Amino acid sequence: MQINIQIKNLNQIKAALSKSPVLVAKHINRAIRRSILDVRNEAIPRTPVDTGNLHGSYEMKFGQLRGVVSPHAEYAYWVEVLPYRHNVGQSHYLEAGVNAAMNKVNQNFKEGLSDALEEIARSSK
Repeated sequence: MQINIQIKNLNQIKAALSKSPVLVAKHINRAIRRSILDVRNEAIPRTPVDTGNLHGSYEMKFGQLRGVVSPHAEYAYWVEVLPYRHNVGQSHYLEAGVNAAMNKVNQNFKEGLSDALEEIARSSK
């Protein structure tokens, strides 16, 4: 006995799946951009202020499936690590910003993957 299953739109499904790496990357890159912005927005208010130079030194850089946010004042590293060493339990301002943004970051990637799958499904019709 032989059972045959015919899949409608098989050619469209194959074409959509062949595009999936590009589509997924597009949506994940968007999630990365949103997440980096969320981290920056949470870190800046937690950044210590003396002259305001450290606040204004945040830069964001993006590449393919990559994003970086960091302050570029020469002393940014020391402001980040020294208070932590001397006050056990005190959070770093960048670490605190990342922790505060994690729910948004997780949501960004959940939405990005969902949007990618929806676009792949639409293109297979």
